[in-house]
Amino acid sequence: MNICRTNFDVIMRFLDKIITYGLCLFVFLLPWQTRWIYKDAQINGGVWEYGRLSLYGTEILLIVILILGVVRWLFQYRKMNKEERIQEIKSELKGIKLWIILLVIWSAITILWSSDKLLAWYGWLRLAEGIGLLWLITQNSKFKIQNLGIILVASGVVQSLLAIWQWVAQWSFSSKWLGMAYLNPATFGVSIIDNGVGRFLRAYGSLSHPNILAGFLVVCLLLTLIMIINEQSKKVVKLLFGVLAILTMGLFLTFSRAGWLTLFVCLFVYLIIYLLKKVRIRRLLWSVLLIIFVFGTLSWFYADLVKTRVVSEQRLEVQSNQERINAYSQAWSIIKEHWLTGVGLSHYTLALYQKNPVQEAWAYQPVHDAGLLTWAELGIVGLILFILIIISAFRYKSKFCLLLIVILLLGLFDHYFRSLYFGVMLWWLILTLSYYQALEKH
Repeated sequence: MNICRTNFDVIMRFLDKIITYGLCLFVFLLPWQTRWIYKDAQINGGVWEYGRLSLYGTEILLIVILILGVVRWLFQYRKMNKEERIQEIKSELKGIKLWIILLVIWSAITILWSSDKLLAWYGWLRLAEGIGLLWLITQNSKFKIQNLGIILVASGVVQSLLAIWQWVAQWSFSSKWLGMAYLNPATFGVSIIDNGVGRFLRAYGSLSHPNILAGFLVVCLLLTLIMIINEQSKKVVKLLFGVLAILTMGLFLTFSRAGWLTLFVCLFVYLIIYLLKKVRIRRLLWSVLLIIFVFGTLSWFYADLVKTRVVSEQRLEVQSNQERINAYSQAWSIIKEHWLTGVGLSHYTLALYQKNPVQEAWAYQPVHDAGLLTWAELGIVGLILFILIIISAFRYKSKFCLLLIVILLLGLFDHYFRSLYFGVMLWWLILTLSYYQALEKH
């Protein structure tokens, strides 16, 4: 019996170690978009990005870790007695986990009326992977939530350095192994700033759009801010101030208005919270001043480009704003027709095509509002379940709840938290940060 028990403990420790290291690697590599497109998709002779079926490199890693996590859980479950098993099931059917389970079930049901079943299953599997990531982290008692924050920030620093290089060079190399496309401000379809004098490449990092990089860097910036406030070592705090400056530079060079606005709104909220608490105000104030200094200095150097982005009077800026306004109108037309059930996961752009099949492929884009996109695809039931999940996460009153505000604000201006693999995974990671810290206290 003792030998069996020893073997069981050895196996569990081994699985814990593999899963923990695997999760750390997954989080660090998440921004790298290496993928295999195993089913391409076209509309009217053009590439239909939101109909493509892809397998990402980090997705393979996540699937392997999930399999190991299930094996570990089965080992553990077999060792439980009847009462422990009942308690385990009860814990999975209350609070935030109940709403998550219901979301998975409802999302699967919507496949029944989806016009493209394969595409709907693909969207459902992405959702399941994100939820699986949350389950993996919350089930692993060896995984420290602080490590998740540190790794995310380290990944953000790498992305910021790459963004700074892209801005200075005004181009970016292509690499199928790193999932990066060739970027040149003279190329059609590349995100640029046109101030009437020249075309300037906005920083992408390794991600597919500057706005996505901006959202990621805002998360990393505020995580760094939380670390600065809570860190005990003065040497580490000094290092974190350097990290804060690098991340701020990277964010600025994306020239993402939504990213900039979200950062400063969250900084204001955080200042109010800590002023009311009257604790550790000095570090917070120095952090905010550093961010403002970096932003102010870069804004002074690139005043004309900042004005172009903020005032939005140039042709491309006006066109971008008009396209967003039209997209809201399109979203409401779909919601009015499918407000209860939705059109199905990953079906929004397909629904646009079915309503108006004469446009070019690139014109079929998700609405730049994650809430409206959720409503259009999953109906009012899916939207309510997402809202209940978010409310439940806020009830834990975690110090990471500020990051949920980041996700909600960014979600008002963009769709990638619901439409793209990276955004879906980042959304569930942030939710996990807020939720798991409360579990650690217990």
